[in-house]
Amino acid sequence: MLSKKRPADGGRSLYINLTVVVVFVAVMLGFIRYLNDSTPDMRRLALESLAERFNTSVHYAHWQWQAEGRPEIIMLVTYANRLDNDDKLVATERQPVFMDHQGWPKSDASSKGCAEIWKMVLNLPLEIEGFKVIAEYFDGDKISGNPLDSSCRFRLSTGPYFEYMVSTGQVTKVKS
Repeated sequence: MLSKKRPADGGRSLYINLTVVVVFVAVMLGFIRYLNDSTPDMRRLALESLAERFNTSVHYAHWQWQAEGRPEIIMLVTYANRLDNDDKLVATERQPVFMDHQGWPKSDASSKGCAEIWKMVLNLPLEIEGFKVIAEYFDGDKISGNPLDSSCRFRLSTGPYFEYMVSTGQVTKVKS
């Protein structure tokens, strides 16, 4: 009689072990999916932050251009969030910015020119958390027949991007 029970117990034991493994894998996959969906996309958040900073710097440059009598080039100064011993703001960086006749940062009408605008305005390399930012130029004449629609797009290799309208200084919100 013992020999008849052993094969039945062996099949039942295998079935229980297989069920436990399947349930464990399902729970782990659900947990991993939950964690993956609930964590924010850090690269997108970093790009959104840089888009806001880009927009702020473009408008500061425009205001400075007007205040200085509309020169062809201005010196964009970045200040630290502290005061020196004489209670004066501490300048950390000085970056020359070439301006167009409307008072917006400009460069060559090319993707390389868009990269130069990024570097002039942000004074940062084209990089977010180790990922390269790609600067692309879109010619308004070719897109809509209107040269005022020319723009620079700054994007990661996949996913989010924002655009800078060259003739109006408008910076769009980050899109996917």
